[in-house]
Amino acid sequence: MGLIAGILFLIVMYILKKFGLIQSKKSEPLRDFLLFLIIVYAAVLLKLAFFSREPGSRTTVDLTLFNTWGTTMQAHAFFVENIIMFIPFGILIPTAFPVMRNIFVCTLTALACSLCLEMFQLITGRGFCQLDDVVTNTLGAFIGYMVYRMWVVMHRLLAS
Repeated sequence: MGLIAGILFLIVMYILKKFGLIQSKKSEPLRDFLLFLIIVYAAVLLKLAFFSREPGSRTTVDLTLFNTWGTTMQAHAFFVENIIMFIPFGILIPTAFPVMRNIFVCTLTALACSLCLEMFQLITGRGFCQLDDVVTNTLGAFIGYMVYRMWVVMHRLLAS
């Protein structure tokens, strides 16, 4: 599903550029590839967190911090999964969008996206609305951002 969304995005971008509906520079293949990856990531994220569940199947709200850690290995895995799920956000978003290269802007954007996802889960009943999800998703984006920064620093060191 993610690859199909990404390929459709590239086709639409190509058509829009071909007919001059959007301006393009000759040296944009890297940016187009990054946008492709973001579309694939967003589609997979929405599938996992939202569209893989029946509407109205989950209606609870849990505002207890670290309540999802639980006592079983499966509960721990779900907790860690929420962190891992947003690591690509912290890497891809600042790579593609210069305005997101500030740690606070990137992290706050991840927080806002996670809050929106949780609110849509609550409204549609397609997922548990949990404070832990917002915290772990934001932590994942922060970790991803730190990976992005380490890559930038390493790239600069190797280039000099």
